[in-house]
Parts: sequence; structure tokens; C-alpha cells
Amino acid sequence: MARLAQEAMELAATGQKAALSVLLAEMRALAALLPVSETGPESAAEEAERRRLHEAEVEAGFDNMPV
Repeated sequence: MARLAQEAMELAATGQKAALSVLLAEMRALAALLPVSETGPESAAEEAERRRLHEAEVEAGFDNMPV
């Protein structure tokens, strides 16, 4: 009985390893498709400032709408 349990555990581990290998291959393929972002503190601050200016511009546009 112990031998059968050991074999079952080995088969389960082999199946898990195969599933994780497939997942790793999928993640690597997806990573190759995604653009690389080198967002450092300076560019993050620049992006936040750009977003703030855009929001202010949109808000100003609403202020000029006729009622």
C-alpha cells in the first residue's frame, strides 16, 4: 500500500511539474509581447505631471461650456 501511495505522489509531482512548465512557457511568451517599461522615479514624476496638466485642461474645458 505504501508503494502505491509513493507512486501516486510521484505521478502527481510529475503532472504538477509539467503544468508549471507550460505556465512558465506561456508567461515567457507573454513577456516577449509586452512592451518594456523603464519607469524610474523621474519618468514617473513626469508622467504624473503630464496627467495632472491633462486633467486640468479637461476641467478648464468643462468650465467654458454654456449652461
